[in-house]
Amino acid sequence: MGDYAIKAQFETSCSTQQLKDCLDNPAGIAGWWSDKVEGDASAVGDTFQVTFPTSPVVFELEVQSISEGVVEWYVAQNPPWWKGTTIGFGLSPANGSGARLLFTHSGFDSDDPIIQVITPAWVRFLDNLVAVAESGRANPAVVN
Repeated sequence: MGDYAIKAQFETSCSTQQLKDCLDNPAGIAGWWSDKVEGDASAVGDTFQVTFPTSPVVFELEVQSISEGVVEWYVAQNPPWWKGTTIGFGLSPANGSGARLLFTHSGFDSDDPIIQVITPAWVRFLDNLVAVAESGRANPAVVN
């Protein structure tokens, strides 16, 4: 894959732990992304699957890194249009109060046509991640 990355940064009123709670377990991920998440996501090497009603492919992600300030998922095979990419969430305290979320989805070729499709989708999902982390109430962006 290439070296192109989609990046987005968000300032939140919640803590870094509240964000991490939405990223390191299937229930947390299902609370903001798709409501059908299976597997485990709490330790390096864990794998989980995310299902979307509009895709015949089950998204398979492996936890590549997990710590207080970073959660990274690797896509080995599926979906094929994400093959070899890494999805990263950098979590840090914001100036004053709250937390900063730095999202990166890297490993694309710069001319990959999927970038035009997934960039607005990621913004929608990430807006929802922040809203769910701040409210503490699950509200999946996609319902199967």
